[in-house]
Amino acid sequence: MTQFAGITMMRMDGEHVRTIKTDDIGGDVFSSKRSTLQQILVEKLGNSFNDNSSFGVSVVGYKEDEKEQKVTVQLSNGKEIEGRALLACDGWRSKVRQQMLEDDPVRFCKIAMWWGQCHVGPDILQLLETTQTEEDGGEEEGESFCWFMGDGSRPGNFVGALSDNKQTFLWSAAQQSEVDPKQSDDLTIRGGIRGEVIKNELKTLINEQSRCELIKKIVDATSAESMTKVGLYDRQNLDQKMTSPGGLVALLGDAAHPQTPFLGQGCNMALADAFAVCIRLCELPRSKEADGIEVLRTALSCLDDPDRKAFAKSVVLDARKIANLSTSTSSMLNTVSRLFMQWAPVKYIFPRVDDGNRKYVNRALQDCGLDPLPE
Repeated sequence: MTQFAGITMMRMDGEHVRTIKTDDIGGDVFSSKRSTLQQILVEKLGNSFNDNSSFGVSVVGYKEDEKEQKVTVQLSNGKEIEGRALLACDGWRSKVRQQMLEDDPVRFCKIAMWWGQCHVGPDILQLLETTQTEEDGGEEEGESFCWFMGDGSRPGNFVGALSDNKQTFLWSAAQQSEVDPKQSDDLTIRGGIRGEVIKNELKTLINEQSRCELIKKIVDATSAESMTKVGLYDRQNLDQKMTSPGGLVALLGDAAHPQTPFLGQGCNMALADAFAVCIRLCELPRSKEADGIEVLRTALSCLDDPDRKAFAKSVVLDARKIANLSTSTSSMLNTVSRLFMQWAPVKYIFPRVDDGNRKYVNRALQDCGLDPLPE
């Protein structure tokens, strides 16, 4: 995991726009591989996780029995798991949501995204060090998160960051697309696709747009097996219930509110969902006299809290707007956006968008008689 001292903004041709120190943002900026975070969670959960987990299988459906007060989950390997409730965290293509909610299509945001990781050789490291130096000759202490903004002849978005003690560079590139990219069944890569065709497609796009040498080097150094292309999706109906009629099945994270990654709130909202439910499952039995099934229903019902749903809807819509702006093919919009990023006060570039998550978590703590989060 790498912590950054700043965010360096550039044009696609490499021209420096602005560097903002993370101290001015009012928060820390990190990069980490998804696999690293998953491993940390597994280690914290201990042996109980490994003893009660199934890998290489997916959820294909469920049966909610209100009379028996139980839920049976059906897996792709033909097996079934029975429990008292189902917390569905099965992503933007959620099979649980598909069964629970009728007429609920996903919405293609008309954006294609490539992401990958590459080994950082001396040539890439030297180019990265060059980006740390501002036009006035000053140099930032520590590493910067790189953010390349599009212009009229080079639309799109490219962001990246060092990881693994400067051994790896994690990156993503986004471009508007009228064509919905092909999908796979591999949910570990969000249903995306990989291969030489995908890499060559991005290389051709970069060369045609004459993007800077650093972007070219990063993409060249990324193997086809380490590069994924996906479409970005959210949902058409943003006012759906997140719990089943029987109250024992609930949608969390991307299963509940899938969104483009441009606002950086997907993981935050998923963690807030999980915390709000789990803290109630742990603490409510101690603080209230109620049978177990009502505790479950009460805990899950927080996902349909009106304030939470309004916040989630606003985040999805804002993420959609920023995605469209960040990948715009309009020269005028790109120019206005770049000037805004260059001269606007930091508080307007990086507003506090996580206040809704904080309020949601504090409400859960309050309901359980616990102290709120520190300011």
